Amino acid sequence: MHATTAFSRRNTEPNISTLFADKNLGKEERLACIDSEIKRVEDNIVKLVMQRAYLKRRRNTYSLAVNLPPELLALIFEFACVPNGGEYDTRHYTHGEGLYGGMNMGLSVGIGAVTPFFIGTVCSAWRYIAQNTTQLWSTLTLYMNNRHADSQAALLRSWLKHSGQRPLSIKLIEDDADDHDHEDGGTDWGIDVTSTAVITVLAAHSKQWHTIDMFVPHSWKSALSKIKHKLPLLASATLRVAESSPSLARVDAFAFAPQLREVRLVGYSVTDVYLPWAQLHRLDGEYFSPGECLDTLHLGSELRTCQFEQLCRGMQPFNVRPIRHERLTSFELIMDTAHEVDTLFGALTLPNLTELVLSLSDEESVLWPVVPLMHRSRFKLQRLHLVGVTPEEDQLIAFLKEQPTLKELLLVNPTTESGGRLTQRFLDAMSPANKIGQTNNTDSGTEAQIGMETSKERHAPYILPMLEHLEYQGATDFSPQDLIELLVSRWRACPSDDARNSTAASISEDTAIASESLQTQTPLDGPTTIYNTPTSNYPHSHSHSHSHSDAGTRPARAQAAQLRSVAITTTKKMRFNTAETQILQGLIAEGMRLDFLADVNADSFLVGNP
Repeated sequence: MHATTAFSRRNTEPNISTLFADKNLGKEERLACIDSEIKRVEDNIVKLVMQRAYLKRRRNTYSLAVNLPPELLALIFEFACVPNGGEYDTRHYTHGEGLYGGMNMGLSVGIGAVTPFFIGTVCSAWRYIAQNTTQLWSTLTLYMNNRHADSQAALLRSWLKHSGQRPLSIKLIEDDADDHDHEDGGTDWGIDVTSTAVITVLAAHSKQWHTIDMFVPHSWKSALSKIKHKLPLLASATLRVAESSPSLARVDAFAFAPQLREVRLVGYSVTDVYLPWAQLHRLDGEYFSPGECLDTLHLGSELRTCQFEQLCRGMQPFNVRPIRHERLTSFELIMDTAHEVDTLFGALTLPNLTELVLSLSDEESVLWPVVPLMHRSRFKLQRLHLVGVTPEEDQLIAFLKEQPTLKELLLVNPTTESGGRLTQRFLDAMSPANKIGQTNNTDSGTEAQIGMETSKERHAPYILPMLEHLEYQGATDFSPQDLIELLVSRWRACPSDDARNSTAASISEDTAIASESLQTQTPLDGPTTIYNTPTSNYPHSHSHSHSHSDAGTRPARAQAAQLRSVAITTTKKMRFNTAETQILQGLIAEGMRLDFLADVNADSFLVGNP
């Protein structure tokens, strides 16, 4: 007998066949009975679905993931809400209606991150944890849209409510969809129609602002006037001119911010924005004129870092006044033209500069404005980036000889073949063997003089002894074997004692001179990089009475650094034979980073590949 499994029908369930057996029922009555039965079945289905959900929840309670402590879940949620790289990046966002769904309404945390609102849709337990984890709500990016401004403001109000008293990082992005709304009508041209709903909500929380990145339309003037003296936590501000509507001509809302240290101005000049200049440590400016660059350095006497990008010519000639800036350690200048760059650099003296980034047009040598600045300032760089026409090799070697503390060097020529090129002479200058200047000419001078000159040349300090990272793009004229000899000597081999001592003495001597000049300057309140300078060399040392006895003390010697990373881009692919490939692969195995590129658009290839 076959076993069968069946569910017995409950006595409370009617026999559907009986609904059609009674011939006394009319058509309408039969339809009413069927509809009633359908409703009863649907109600039972709803009850079964609810029962199923309840049983699944009970089953999930035995899962380890659900039983994680709330503190650990909050930490996991915090990682989920961190954008890619931990920074704002809007390059891959698309504007328009796609951002204004029912959930986010243009609010997001950043690329690659989920919002706390999304986490709250998973389950009630997660929603409770997300709503009570204030750090999840301390960062937001908002894509402005006039048609959704009121809805955005309501959602923003809820978002900020969950942030508690956390310092806020806010980025407001002007949506270009508004441009299309007014293109056809033309009646609003020149009139600021930007909604104030969002900025009104944000202004009410100005005491929590820590980082703000915003455009400044004219219609926000009244709301921004209410945040004056109400920015106790603001440390970084980015102010942009509005693109879809008239901008506020004068911005004075940030003049009183006691913690403000970093400012970026995009489209605004230094005369358009009132800032606490005396306390700023960093300023980035876009579309500045050379005169405005000098004004910035004059006003920001405490600046440590300045970056000027896409300099413009300016409306009229500017008054050049010499500026000696004692605090500036990092200076970056990106220009499409070399117009007035010599005037700008000629007015500057930067004795404590350690980082210089300079990008000029493809028609000008990238080093020519730096050499006079170096001679005048006598700075010792640790990081140098030059983008433009490759300098002539002799000029480049002479410049680098005076920068023995350099740790990172980047030389990029976008046109690759124009300007100068690196030859074996440059590689020899970097080699601890230092073969520059050696000669076999014995026709002039005595043998003793020749011996002295040869010894001096052999023991001459090689350039860039502290270099750790080198990147070059441009023309070359050296063999793969010459390059390998340099890489091996700067990675594995130790320089001879005489060469090392000569190099160390050169570095220490240059630094001692720079240190003496620093004593007459205003002392820095932050850490200052002094290259292996002993405290006994300072004139203000407590043991000043013993200065004569200490005069013979030799300065501390600097140890040469390993060249850890090399990237070279040339017009032709560099090819290595089997033995050379084995050497390079050995260097890579030991930890050296090597990249050789065939051209700008080519992907890097591992040495030895065909």
